[in-house]
Amino acid sequence: MPRPPAARALVLDAAEQRLLDYGPSGLVLDAVAADAGVSKGGLLYHFPSKEALIEGLTARMLAGFDARQDELAKGDAEEGGAYTRAYLQSTVTPRGEAADDSARLMAGLLACMGGDRARLDTVRARFSRWQARLEGADGVDPVAATIVRLAADGLWLSSLLGLPGLTKKHAAHVLARLEDMTRAE
Repeated sequence: MPRPPAARALVLDAAEQRLLDYGPSGLVLDAVAADAGVSKGGLLYHFPSKEALIEGLTARMLAGFDARQDELAKGDAEEGGAYTRAYLQSTVTPRGEAADDSARLMAGLLACMGGDRARLDTVRARFSRWQARLEGADGVDPVAATIVRLAADGLWLSSLLGLPGLTKKHAAHVLARLEDMTRAE
């Protein structure tokens, strides 16, 4: 018989879904606990405050992005540029849209964080680590890798802000060009 998900994971799942469905105002501890099927005390055992829950959501989202990049890079038959391609593929779809709910989730998390520099520093540090990996160990021109990352981030941000997207044809051309930039010369 499979083990039921741990309470911590259930709480994070429920909090993430509430954030996606209702935005920051929906991230109410009583509601998250009810959605997770745990008592409020059970929620507070794992996350003693709303801020701790936001930190937990942020950490899980960033770790998930790391894991997805690693998975894609390891499965890439071409070694040079594997992490740059993985960053591109885990950030945007072939249509140039956010690859998953990460844009919507990050919008909610950023709204919850407000201008709290300490919490934003966690996100900044992870982006710095990703950039360093693309520049130092990926086997492609560091400038090209940076352009690919910035373009992927821009497409992701456009999705986050609901800006007009690319047409299917234009997206295919843009993504193909970015993909070409991930190849070692």
